[in-house]
Amino acid sequence: MAFFSFLKQYKKQIALHFFSFLLAGALFAIGYSAYQYKQMTEKWYAPLGGQTTGGAKQATASLPPPRDLLTGTEPLKPFVVMLLGVDSRDGESARSDTMMLAAVHPAKQSVYLISIPRDSYMELPGKGHDKVNHAMAFGGPKLVKESLENFLDIKIDRYVSVDFEGFRKIVDELGGVSVQVQKRMKYSDPTDDTYIDLMPGLQVLSGEQALDYARYRKSDLGKEDSDYQRINRQQEILAALAQKGASAQMYSKAFTLMEILGQHVKTDFTDQEIASLLLSYSDGTPNKIKTDTLVGQDERIWHNGIVGWYHLVPTAERERVRKQMQAALQP
Repeated sequence: MAFFSFLKQYKKQIALHFFSFLLAGALFAIGYSAYQYKQMTEKWYAPLGGQTTGGAKQATASLPPPRDLLTGTEPLKPFVVMLLGVDSRDGESARSDTMMLAAVHPAKQSVYLISIPRDSYMELPGKGHDKVNHAMAFGGPKLVKESLENFLDIKIDRYVSVDFEGFRKIVDELGGVSVQVQKRMKYSDPTDDTYIDLMPGLQVLSGEQALDYARYRKSDLGKEDSDYQRINRQQEILAALAQKGASAQMYSKAFTLMEILGQHVKTDFTDQEIASLLLSYSDGTPNKIKTDTLVGQDERIWHNGIVGWYHLVPTAERERVRKQMQAALQP
């Protein structure tokens, strides 16, 4: 009885202290989240030109100002971003194993995603004609960007690259991705540190398995896959990750994910632009993603005195993709 009498006498003070405790906890969580976010964006910010002015970060291309995190209402204007999956190993030059361009329309919450076959034959500025995936080794993301801009006659506003180790960690942190594996996949190459072994059926793939699934092309069991089949799997994994990223699970793992992203992602998006995009694409409205692939023909041609396989893309196909991207960016 004495306890209940105590509660009755001091219930207002208890409620006030409890509310204050919750408010302090919430403020701490917000403050720590902001700190982690700032740390992440500072680690991954890598402008292609490397320009800085008075210590302030400068964007490599001009995007309209992003909306304010708390009070703004206008999303970013439509833009094009280059996405690179980078295979970087000790003692070797980085290679862009996966290349995509995305026409992003934040106001519509839509994305037009076009995959670029890595053997596509084009002019690499200053290096002559070659496969586009060699551009990464020759001049990093900047040369890849310039090569694709010239080849498709488009302007690329931003880039994002993630290395293989970061991809594995992100998938594992999200608890894996669900994929319907269509067939038995087995391939090993000790010289390349590649060991792929997947069974058919619906399953949750770990980070290592998801990377194997996305990279698989050669086979120990029979006919190897085309690059188009590999691209389809890459797009499938990306869609599965996007679905995971929109789930409540992502927010519960935000701190760990930010740490991973800070270590394994490079981009020239500013922290304000990222915050604006998060507001645009996480409001509960279904996001629309349309996938496409730059289509050509694999042919053997002479290059630097050697006959090799290259992916030749006709002018009409490049024009088709350019028009699709322009349409996706229309207000």
